[in-house]
Amino acid sequence: VREGNISLGEIACAEPLSIGLHGIRRGGDVLGKTVFITGGGTIGCMSVIAARLAGAARVIVCDLHERALQMARTVGADETVMSGSEALAALADTADVAIEAAGHPAALDTCLATVRRGGRVVQVGTLPASVPFPANSIMVRELDYVGAFRAECEFDMAVQAIRTRRADVRPIITAQIPLSRSKEAFELALDRTRSTKVQLVAD
Repeated sequence: VREGNISLGEIACAEPLSIGLHGIRRGGDVLGKTVFITGGGTIGCMSVIAARLAGAARVIVCDLHERALQMARTVGADETVMSGSEALAALADTADVAIEAAGHPAALDTCLATVRRGGRVVQVGTLPASVPFPANSIMVRELDYVGAFRAECEFDMAVQAIRTRRADVRPIITAQIPLSRSKEAFELALDRTRSTKVQLVAD
């Protein structure tokens, strides 16, 4: 059941929010800790919201695109950094938990460098099959490297968080486009400089 002022578009975001919630849960107890997230797209932003709900003290997001970083700040990130910047290098060995939500080998390398010794890296994004496994980095720095595939019990939690607006997903919804203009919708969704979450709605 949704509250009267909660739109169907917001409730439709329960699925990606559940992925963010599951990824953070796989990261362990983040209360009062620093969470670093690579990727400021839909899942990255949902991970920001999930980290906030779990009580993280500091949430940092890294991305290649300024629009994605702005969106991450809008939904609750304390800090954002551009990939490849000096500011990113300065964050080495600072995060308690790193969430790899970009699905890119360079993003995984960034997570491994940014998480502190003995910290945890959660693989949420889907990496190419040919990525070498960073076993030595994990071994030498005694890191926990765990996977998070979709969600488990978190879907109901996501619905409740959205229904009560403890999780405000409205900024993430870039556009709602009628099915008759689906080509336009997909083109917009593919353009990360203009969109985060694009929804198709009935005409």
